[in-house]
Amino acid sequence: MRVRAYRFRAYCSNTTAGVLKTQLEAACRLYNTLLHAEQEEYEENKHTMSKNELRQLALDLRKKNPVFQVLHSQVAQQVADRFYQARERFLDGLANKPKKKKPHKFLSLVYPQSGWRLSNTREVGLGKNKKKRRARLYLSKIGFFTLILHRELPLERVSRVCVKLDPSGRIHVIFLVEEAETLG
Repeated sequence: MRVRAYRFRAYCSNTTAGVLKTQLEAACRLYNTLLHAEQEEYEENKHTMSKNELRQLALDLRKKNPVFQVLHSQVAQQVADRFYQARERFLDGLANKPKKKKPHKFLSLVYPQSGWRLSNTREVGLGKNKKKRRARLYLSKIGFFTLILHRELPLERVSRVCVKLDPSGRIHVIFLVEEAETLG
């Protein structure tokens, strides 16, 4: 399976942008907490946590700590997966040791399966811009975004949705679509 990314610029209210920034900070704190917990586990038992243990720890932290409750459950698990992959790259000798992340460097959230809904799609523009469509995207625990769909998006094959905040303040939504590989 190949994965193709469809990237669209997203527009939202200032309130929704503030909520997104708050969630990015919470995800960064969760990542740093998982890093600290992993370091403690290794110092005590000389053994690293598995992917499932990290995911469960992320969900437990989300239940206990009100700071992490702003995150959707699958987003919290995705943060744990992100840390696990960074640690595995380090253990394989492909990258440096995972280190504490700064909030202004943690710029994306990933919704792996659920927690998002695309609705209210309609044609916009006149003349040669007739191909553009406008849609509303709802992300759980964040809010609504308006997208300008400048190309066709196969919604039935979307596997993940990533919302990314650029350092300039622009927001992009990336739909990751799985495609069958073609021979030839």
